[in-house]
Amino acid sequence: MTFELRQAEISDRIAPSLLTKLAALRFGAPVVLRWWQRRETEQALQWLSERDLADIGVARHEIREVARSRAQLDVMFARWRAR
Repeated sequence: MTFELRQAEISDRIAPSLLTKLAALRFGAPVVLRWWQRRETEQALQWLSERDLADIGVARHEIREVARSRAQLDVMFARWRAR
């Protein structure tokens, strides 16, 4: 009986901690993913020459804004697909 009681005490202590970690993962992972995608887009655009950027209609000082808007479009598209 003592073993069963200890087992219940341990699971009662672990469960809230595990649920908290799972909730943080659920809400934190998309934030990290969006940051990572934005960073990758910025880096890819930074490597392009001025001529290549002009071909796609982006000035070098607009790269950060383009990457952010692209990340927002990706989020909207993902929500739309999840329906």
